[in-house]
Amino acid sequence: MNIIDTKAENNLGFLKTTSIKNIPLFRLEPLDYELENGNFTEIIFQSSPAVDFFRDHGLLINKQIYSMGQATSATLESKGLISLNPKSPSSEGLIELLEQHRGTNPSYLVVKGQEGLTKISDYLKERGMQVKEIACYKRIKFESYENIKENFYKADAIIFPSNFSAEIYFQEIHCAESKAIFFGISRRIINSINSLGHKAHMLDYFSDDLESSIIKTISSL
Repeated sequence: MNIIDTKAENNLGFLKTTSIKNIPLFRLEPLDYELENGNFTEIIFQSSPAVDFFRDHGLLINKQIYSMGQATSATLESKGLISLNPKSPSSEGLIELLEQHRGTNPSYLVVKGQEGLTKISDYLKERGMQVKEIACYKRIKFESYENIKENFYKADAIIFPSNFSAEIYFQEIHCAESKAIFFGISRRIINSINSLGHKAHMLDYFSDDLESSIIKTISSL
């Protein structure tokens, strides 16, 4: 079984498999950001790279940490940090979680990528909360995808851990002759792929045996 995972090369590095080939479709670069002090009570990480490129982990002592989903939560755990994350990895799920745990006079720091979603920040601001938002990394497309296209043409399954990787694949690589089955790790990614006219299947990215989960899904089709 030829399975390709399109996660960024330095994203979720602790998720290593010998049977699944990682072929990134974009690269990540850190951004300078300004954070003068730790004057916030809650911090929200919207992605795994947000955790990796955030420089001020020392300011997180005695702060309530939230993560967008299991992948971001696992990245925090790999750095010795514990977070609350919604059962459903989505802005809506995280907003519901924030409401459940909101204390008295909370102030929020939202950490994300450049051009990342603002839905959570917008919601908190609409509720009159004090919110600071920083972008600590950016995603950059490759200049060309010609040298990796052949790998995807031979794939039986392709995993998309982000909307950006799915968008790039269908813009730059996909061809009508492809027989690959597509997998996304969140409902948002699944919906994004569906909106492009393709079918995708939900994948538990933290399955004990990711390859077996994929093979089982393909066998049932």
